[in-house]
Amino acid sequence: MKLNRFASFAGAALALMICTCNVSAQTAEERMQWFKDAKFGMFIHFGVHNQSKFNPDFNAGQWARVAKMGGMKYVVLTTKHHVGFCLWDSELSEYNVVDQTPYPRDIVKDLAAGCEAEGLEMGCYYSIAEYNHPLYEPKYQNRPNRRSGTVPGADINKYIGDYMFGQLRELCELYRPCLIWFDGGSGFSNPVDKPLLRRQEMVDMLHSYGTLSNSRLGDDDSLKFVDYMSMNDNMAPDINLGICFESAVCMGKSWNYTANDTVKSPQFLIEQLVNIVGNGGNYLLNVGPDQQGVIPEEMQERLKIMGNWLEKNGEAIYGTEAGPYRYEINWGSITQRKNEDSTSLYLNVADWPTDGKFTLFGVNNPVIKASLLATGEPIKSESRFDGASGQSVITLDIPKDAPDEYVSVIKLDVAGTVSMDPAHMQLNDGKVILDTYNATIHDVQYVPGKPTKAIDMKMFTVPDRRPQLPSDTTGPWDYQMYKKPGEGIMPSRAITVSGFQTKGQALSWDFKVFEPGTYQVAIQCSGVNNQNANTKGKLRATVAGQSIENGLTFVDRGHAQLGKIQIDTPGTYTFTLEVASDFNSSPRYGSVVLVPVSQVD
Repeated sequence: MKLNRFASFAGAALALMICTCNVSAQTAEERMQWFKDAKFGMFIHFGVHNQSKFNPDFNAGQWARVAKMGGMKYVVLTTKHHVGFCLWDSELSEYNVVDQTPYPRDIVKDLAAGCEAEGLEMGCYYSIAEYNHPLYEPKYQNRPNRRSGTVPGADINKYIGDYMFGQLRELCELYRPCLIWFDGGSGFSNPVDKPLLRRQEMVDMLHSYGTLSNSRLGDDDSLKFVDYMSMNDNMAPDINLGICFESAVCMGKSWNYTANDTVKSPQFLIEQLVNIVGNGGNYLLNVGPDQQGVIPEEMQERLKIMGNWLEKNGEAIYGTEAGPYRYEINWGSITQRKNEDSTSLYLNVADWPTDGKFTLFGVNNPVIKASLLATGEPIKSESRFDGASGQSVITLDIPKDAPDEYVSVIKLDVAGTVSMDPAHMQLNDGKVILDTYNATIHDVQYVPGKPTKAIDMKMFTVPDRRPQLPSDTTGPWDYQMYKKPGEGIMPSRAITVSGFQTKGQALSWDFKVFEPGTYQVAIQCSGVNNQNANTKGKLRATVAGQSIENGLTFVDRGHAQLGKIQIDTPGTYTFTLEVASDFNSSPRYGSVVLVPVSQVD
């Protein structure tokens, strides 16, 4: 039995770990910089459904060629999902592709070789939970009802310390992955259970191989240990979180292969790429090969289009940093590259103006030159300070027709390090988007240790109050599940706030307006499981010396209107949203949008 050989293997691996840990800091730091520069990766969800008949004619290295075609820099494979089936020839489990199928190849080994040949890095998805392992105690499952009761001989300490640590050392030894993509650890959400994961020891061990790890190693407060944040599944934040993150997103509707899946359009995918990178993150785009190992043709076509776009515009993506504007931009995104005495701003424009003018607000630096990135064609620019609204304005003379079918990039070189106004600004189409993540919170209660922002998890451990949720729960996992009435406004992992339900609580923002007028106050919020919020309370909006007080009128799921406000002159304003009368339950609030009435249906 392979399991009987664990002791000698683990002992040798532990000795190697001790010998290599003296180079861990430099290696991990270099790897982290590489990760930040890479920006774009392929996620592969692949499993073996019929083990006795699995014997396709394929080499997993083929996947690396598809990823390279798509402009991706790394590939992450589901080496072991929740059921525990291993896609490599593991010495610690016979439940693997080599021992349990007629297929004669080690899939992880082939993919690692393919990635090396294509100049890519390989990462390994690894599920902490393993439903059928004899040592895994059912109480730590990440999904309910997989197993129940007591399993004789189960011992979570042995599972983690011997089996999980052993397999991860094995993966690092055999394949030198750039990262371990942890998942399935929500069964350890109780703070008293988190030490079982031995997170600091785990991260130190991975760093000794130059291997990174994501925040699903225990979730919640795991950023105290790991290297970067994994967003919720299919979640791409619209704002700069101020932290290194990665968004794992399905290209279709399913993580795994589904016949006739609905694949997202090239426009959507390229826009999502530039928006994620513009907000400081990496884009991990998922594909699901079929049981013959073939990535669906439609997905390959999408990747070819993305690769072609990146061939022309990759300078705006690879090796860049988040743009200087921290808030949501509805025309595209901004990325930047800091040079010796200047900064290159890349305006990734999805909504190309048709009047031949593009206006950028808030950048205070002198313009050195402007051009279309793909062709180098120069663009005329004009800079001025608008005294009425109190902000710098750069106007660019651009072609009336968009240079690119999907996203066109303007390269704007400015002197020095970018200085940009910190206030929310009115966007080119006249809207003002005020996200709750960056709101100033005015609470009526104080809770020690409560996070001040949605991703401020280094200082926060979720209290042990998670309720039993229905099996069909589809809403985003966030702190609302742990909150009890009376704790006040609670930022959430879903980049929203909840607990905003008690009279006297308020959120406020400073913003600048260059075009006065009448605006509809639109509220983006939802209730449990993304249904419409409970509307039996009232909100009060105050701005420019006027207030409106109403309940929420929903025009669509998650989209409500509060009423209209008038702003008569350009300038800087403070918008305050206050709970005027109690809500029975706590909606999740994502943003407040001031929409010019001319755009309201």
